[in-house]
Amino acid sequence: MNGLRFLCKAGLGCFSAVWFLSAASFAGTDSTAAGENVFKSHCVLCHGTDATGNTTMGKQLKARNLHSAIVQKKSDAELKHIITAGEGNMPAFSAQLSSAQIDELVAYVRQLGKSKK
Repeated sequence: MNGLRFLCKAGLGCFSAVWFLSAASFAGTDSTAAGENVFKSHCVLCHGTDATGNTTMGKQLKARNLHSAIVQKKSDAELKHIITAGEGNMPAFSAQLSSAQIDELVAYVRQLGKSKK
């Protein structure tokens, strides 16, 4: 009887863990999709639709290729700070984007790192 209780508890624990991980995966997907929308409305002028920085404005400002190792090696906190406060030729977006939108944008930039260009 004790073994049955253990198996039920273990099964419930496994079910809970699978459910939590599935929910986290869907949340990440939603965050990435939302980040893509933010990117399309605020970033494409300089970084381009493909995020390589290969636009007229991007070339003038030396916009980074967001797929590149130099961008992808930065921590999420560093990326959030750059988007929020600006860096070099990149302007600050703290007045245009909420903290949640910036987090979504960071999630999208991370997704870009999975496809090298």
